[in-house]
Order: sequence, then C-alpha cells, then structure tokens
Amino acid sequence: MSARPLLEVTDLVAGYAGSRVLNGVSLSVAAGEAVALLGRNGVGKTTFMETVMGMVRATSGRVAVDGVDVTGKSPHAVARLGVGIVPQGRRVFAPLTVEENLEISVRKRSGDWTVERVYELMPRLRERRTNLGSQLSGGEQQMLAIGRALLGSPRLMLLDEPSDGLAPAVVDQVGDILRELAGTGMAILLVEQDLHLAFDVADRVAVMTKGEIVHSSSVAEFRSDGRRANALLGVG
Repeated sequence: MSARPLLEVTDLVAGYAGSRVLNGVSLSVAAGEAVALLGRNGVGKTTFMETVMGMVRATSGRVAVDGVDVTGKSPHAVARLGVGIVPQGRRVFAPLTVEENLEISVRKRSGDWTVERVYELMPRLRERRTNLGSQLSGGEQQMLAIGRALLGSPRLMLLDEPSDGLAPAVVDQVGDILRELAGTGMAILLVEQDLHLAFDVADRVAVMTKGEIVHSSSVAEFRSDGRRANALLGVG
C-alpha cells in the first residue's frame, strides 16, 4: 500500500437544500485496500459517496484523490483522476443493449480496461451482449453497472449497495468480482447492508452514525466484538 492514501477525506460537511447530512466525516482508503462503510439506513452513507464523487457539493472539508484536492470539482473531473462509481439502483440504460451500454462508457483516452476485458471478468455479459438493459436480471444489471464503471479504468471504485435486491447466490457472484478487482490493486469503498458481502470483500470497516464516522477497525477486529457490532448496527 502506498504511503499516501489514494482517497483522503477530511472533516467533510455536506447536505441538501440547507439540511446538513454529513457532520465532519474523515475517511481514507489506500491503494489496494477495500473499505466497507457500514451504518443503518439514513445515516448519510450515500450522501458521502455522492459528495466524494462531486455529485453533491461539500459545505466544508476536503476530498483529495492521490493528493489532488477535488473538493467541489465536477464528477467528470473526479472521474478523470481515476474514480469510478456504481450507484445504488444500477441505472443501466434500459433501451440499449449490453454492448451499447459498455461502448458508450469507453473513455476516449486509452486505459487498462476494455470491453473485452470486462467480458473476460464477467462472461455472463458476453452471453447477454445483444440483450437490452431492460431484459437483464437484477444481477446482470449489477454486473453491467460494474462493467461500465471499469471502462473508465478507475484506481478507486465506489459501490453503493451492490447487493440491493439480489438473490444470495448472485450476491456471492458480485463478491467474487469485487475480490478479484481488489486483487488487482484497485482501491474499493463499499457501502453495503449485507454484512456477509461486506466482510467477505473488505479489509477494514468504518461505521457511520448520524453523519459521522464513529468506529473504524479491521474486519477481523470488528467481527470479534459482537457486542460492539450489535450496538453500532443492531446485529449480532
């Protein structure tokens, strides 16, 4: 892992229409590290991801990608520095085929990821390449959303609830994909309610409550303390 975090967020404050959601969040992710951001619904996890990506404007604080301050920059500017996002709900283009969804996501500049490489990682997409987005299962749509993000050749991937609405067997497939990506040295920040998936993929967990990070530890340390997990997340 690099000495300088690939993502470094410091004292981040943000919200919507005068409503404050994030209350001074600080979080870092190193190159090659997978971090799971946990917390009950409504505590600000999605707002955090969207603020990092530039989709929500920060009120104060700092977001840096590989040492470059991107606070207040557009999503396109953040993406150019090597950040990709897979939003909750997948948001694939329903009228386009799988291949068309992927082709429109290819960056003009050369990168490590190509449509062919996406197909190698997720062969099911190759099988379904002529199907419309509206004809895909939830799991296939999630794979397509991941594939589109990869075509930006990100060094850091933000994923918001990738297990949402998926059957357990499909969640396991998504976990396999994320572990393989982490193994390439890609940094991953994962917002997830499915703790099995989060613990399977992540090296470290951070827990958010009411717009603040209240706990950070390795996955092993967090899992060894059931009382703390129950107090923070309402689980055993």
